[in-house]
Amino acid sequence: IVHAFRIPPHIGIIVDQHYYSLSIKGPELNVPLAAFIRNTMLRKIPCLFIKIKTSPLYDAAQQKTCIIDCVKHFPKVAVGVATCLSPVKLYFEKIYDLNLQDVHSIFELLPHLEAKGLIIETSSLFIEGPRFQLPTYSIEEINKGISQAEQEAKAISSAIIKSAGKSINA
Repeated sequence: IVHAFRIPPHIGIIVDQHYYSLSIKGPELNVPLAAFIRNTMLRKIPCLFIKIKTSPLYDAAQQKTCIIDCVKHFPKVAVGVATCLSPVKLYFEKIYDLNLQDVHSIFELLPHLEAKGLIIETSSLFIEGPRFQLPTYSIEEINKGISQAEQEAKAISSAIIKSAGKSINA
């Protein structure tokens, strides 16, 4: 859970020492865990890590193939298309044979994982205190967060294009 205090936070998954997630830019695949942690540390991003039991039915290579397929299944995070949780849910449905149709947020997913005895431990970065309470939010707040992220990405892209145009004309 990345940017754990945001509503909504960003959700990714680590499989075989690599980070995978779906963002408004599209799939993020095979990001080395060391690079992900280094970026998190440099930017002091509050993160919550939830260690899940390894599936006895799938080896590391099969799990890696599955998460890649699950993330690639969605073109990008977009309102009415997918959230960052979408590939994570799909992965848990496939690897652990869970029914997660009614799950739309991380705070709805975690009780399912807990009930199946899949959560081993939790750890965090830049979250103080012995206990952390995930913020709750609605589908409308998720969609608002996606829309805001899309607008911010467009503004940044536009600024970069304008800046590049000034450099060329100078």
